[in-house]
Amino acid sequence: MYCQKMGSYSRDEKLLMHFFQDSLVGAAIIWYTNLEASRIRTRKDLIIAFIRQYQYNTDMAPNRTQLQNIHYKKLSM
Repeated sequence: MYCQKMGSYSRDEKLLMHFFQDSLVGAAIIWYTNLEASRIRTRKDLIIAFIRQYQYNTDMAPNRTQLQNIHYKKLSM
């Protein structure tokens, strides 16, 4: 959603950083508000910090085979 909304402003680093918080909810917005502003100077810094914080989500995301197995198990119940 954020990418669609901000796509036409892709060259405006300050605007992209400013509105990034609008795309966050729950734990992610709490994480964002607790970031040390002195450590986040560019959009790249923000991206790196976000990826470091939430990388575990991609590490534990099920692959297609795992999702199919879950689906088939539910069907057989």
